[in-house]
Amino acid sequence: MTEKTEQKILEAALKVFSEKGYVGATTKNISLIAGFSEMTLFRKFETKKNLFRAVLTQKQGEVLKDITSIWVDVEDVDPHERFKILIYSMMDLIDRNFDYINIIVYERQRISDSMINTLISHLGEHMEKIFHKNEIDYYTLALNVLSFLYFNRFYKMGNTFFNHQKAVEEFIKYNTQCMSL
Repeated sequence: MTEKTEQKILEAALKVFSEKGYVGATTKNISLIAGFSEMTLFRKFETKKNLFRAVLTQKQGEVLKDITSIWVDVEDVDPHERFKILIYSMMDLIDRNFDYINIIVYERQRISDSMINTLISHLGEHMEKIFHKNEIDYYTLALNVLSFLYFNRFYKMGNTFFNHQKAVEEFIKYNTQCMSL
């Protein structure tokens, strides 16, 4: 199987797992969306469970790399503005990787705690590097940021009466106050 074929299957699987969940996703549907036979899918991944793991592993690597890239040239920026940059960068990251984040949230019982903890810890470690405040629990802050931004993005998809921009600005304001930035 070529790398292109594998990538198309992984992209289709990401979409289907996000929309239907693990139980509702079928290898037949994934292979149809990818444009290949179900046999091609099984030749590479053998089982739906292996495909699910491969999707999560690949996307997690991409997301961790994206988180790391957020921290370019922020040392000369005041801490409040750093937090604002972080939040807007993370909003963009979640928008681009919503299917992956959606799977992490809704399929938590199927995903190892270490995979979820790696994502949260990675964000927390990078936040600690840019804020340099020992009294902040960065793991909890990272979980707070990811949770808020996921649900803000989720509700933005179908909710027209909620002012999402105002919610983000208030989130930034209250969190910077709590962190004494």
